[in-house]
Amino acid sequence: MQSKQLCTTAFDIRQQRSVCLLAQLYLIQVTEADVGQTGVTNSAQQQSADWFYEDFPGGTVGGTTMTSGGLGYKVYHNLWYQNERYFAVEDNATLHDPSAAPLKTELTINMWTMRLPVTSAPLYYQNLKTGWVRGTTLIVDFPFAAFPDNMGHWAEVLLPAYSVLSQGAWKHSVRNGTGFVDSLLLVNLRRAQLQGVHWVWAMLKLTVEPALPPGLEMPRLLFYDELEVLDKAMWLGFQNALVINDRYVHEHGKGGFASTELGQRFRERAYAASGVQQPQPWQLGGAPRTITLLTAVGGEQVENRGALTAALQDIGIALGMKVRPFSITTGASFPSYVAAMARTGVLISRHGPLLANTMFLPPGAVVLELLPYNWEWRGVSEIYVNITRSIGDIHHFAWRAKHPRWAAYYDVDEARYADWTAEECSSRHCLEVHARAGMMADAATIQELLLDVLPAVYRGENVSALAQPWPKGAVKSGNTGLWWDK
Repeated sequence: MQSKQLCTTAFDIRQQRSVCLLAQLYLIQVTEADVGQTGVTNSAQQQSADWFYEDFPGGTVGGTTMTSGGLGYKVYHNLWYQNERYFAVEDNATLHDPSAAPLKTELTINMWTMRLPVTSAPLYYQNLKTGWVRGTTLIVDFPFAAFPDNMGHWAEVLLPAYSVLSQGAWKHSVRNGTGFVDSLLLVNLRRAQLQGVHWVWAMLKLTVEPALPPGLEMPRLLFYDELEVLDKAMWLGFQNALVINDRYVHEHGKGGFASTELGQRFRERAYAASGVQQPQPWQLGGAPRTITLLTAVGGEQVENRGALTAALQDIGIALGMKVRPFSITTGASFPSYVAAMARTGVLISRHGPLLANTMFLPPGAVVLELLPYNWEWRGVSEIYVNITRSIGDIHHFAWRAKHPRWAAYYDVDEARYADWTAEECSSRHCLEVHARAGMMADAATIQELLLDVLPAVYRGENVSALAQPWPKGAVKSGNTGLWWDK
């Protein structure tokens, strides 16, 4: 019996961090005699199955393989979960399967698969205590489980999922499937984390709607709660595990919808599901003549909000528009978000989770996003413009703070990051400092930008004709100012 050690990264649900798992994997020659010697029996076959899994079908199940859907998704066949780890059981048959794509060990940003080589997968399974999740399971890995009410991160996950499920190519990649998503597994969240977050539940329903049979609102819904209570010796198999590539694992870091048609269809379904009337005329140039200054209650702050509001009121007087300051919490109902966007022609907000709702703005609406100083980790500043671009009929501009004078740091200790460049500010602490810092907005420049573009917007000019380059981060010379750089 040969052995080797593998070190792979996995996500520790309880600690909310990545860990290195050291596993001793054996090339096992399993025989019928081995089954008798171990005395391991399949208790899932001896008793009634738990509510979400059933008896393992046994010898008809081979090793783990993967079908690639290009950049959009991947389907793992016979994927295994055991004690907070995922395994791909690979035997001679699966390793030499010409129809299978090369197996990717990175499931998602937080999940990795450990490759478990055996001689015969069907014989190996006979040594295990097993359960089986039949059909197609959509696995959703929320990228930052510590912030389950963050709408921006949900949009990063759900909009690509809606696109793939709507396009339907995934149905040809599953094996012995029903043509529908049978289960939805929120793999790193607990039910309690989503209590009272109505926006998320509504978005989940809209996302999976294209993959459900008529009349069904949601598939079987599973959380980490279900995995946590499994016997630690239990191996849970998934017949088809559908994993959709979000921007963190997408080869080009792509976010938003796959096409403008899908983005606009999702918006229409959101209005219908919310019971909100679409403003008329529903076309370029027809957006409401209302400027909404959006602020999260207890969230990201614009310190000179008064000066910014005054500048917007001057625009309102000049162009015959209303100015509406609007604050809302993440616990508000889904229809309230859609209704607020339906009444908005120009939306102004500091970069933050609430901007995920720009997907509900009417055609021809304008977004002016205020980007904080040093906010550029892994393309984070473009999360929301990627959404509006993928819808195609929303104008999206930005003003970026390029100097620390536009940042109001919490205290002197945090102000030490003022001289760091955007490239240097990639650590968790530096990013949290700039997320927490207050922001000063250049009200005069913002006013000038809006007065320049709004007349053309309300004439119905095309989005591409008015588009401006996305503002780049500050490019600073020198060093961090810390002792080792002096």
